[in-house]
Amino acid sequence: MAQFRYAALCIAALCAGGCGSSDEPGDTGTGGAGGTGATTTSQSSSSASQSSSSAGGGGQGGTGGGTATTTVVVNEISAKGGDWIELGNPGPGSADLGGLGLCDSDDSGQCNTADALRFPEGTQLAPGAYLLILGDQLPEDGPGPHTACLPDGGPSSCFYATWKVSASRGETVYLISQSDQVLAQFQYPMEAAADGQTWGRLPDLTGEGAVTAPTPGAENAAP
Repeated sequence: MAQFRYAALCIAALCAGGCGSSDEPGDTGTGGAGGTGATTTSQSSSSASQSSSSAGGGGQGGTGGGTATTTVVVNEISAKGGDWIELGNPGPGSADLGGLGLCDSDDSGQCNTADALRFPEGTQLAPGAYLLILGDQLPEDGPGPHTACLPDGGPSSCFYATWKVSASRGETVYLISQSDQVLAQFQYPMEAAADGQTWGRLPDLTGEGAVTAPTPGAENAAP
């Protein structure tokens, strides 16, 4: 019996010093705090990584799959008494046309990309400026720029397109990106203007299509 009491006293002394240590607040606090801290750090790192990845992906998406834009508009079309198209840049900044294309519509009404005029690299259009394109020109002459333009006035420099807008059936003229994305378009309705008239934006550069007086390289005006 004395031996039993002695053993019990020994066990009690051992427990007082560390029996059941896995349940002690110190151990739980150390393990729990360490675990919580590691999880929080991991989540923060993961979130930061995801944010960084999203930002990078967004940037890559904007570069590779984003939408190209331009301030340039198709501003005036002459389909009778001279075949030409005028582009205009309402601004506020200069527009880079290098690699962009200009085309009329095919039988389905879409851009005829096969015959599109492609502007040479370095072609710029200042804010408030206009650019003239002559239609129905020879392919071997190339896009230009050329100094042989309209005989009765207008800009001293222009570009050549091999196609022309049909007044009898009406067409749409498209300005397209290097990857053939439509950036701007302007419809010339069937028999929209009489001889000696054009179809242009009123107000100039910003308005809808209307019958206009021919003003190649200058602000549009009513007839």
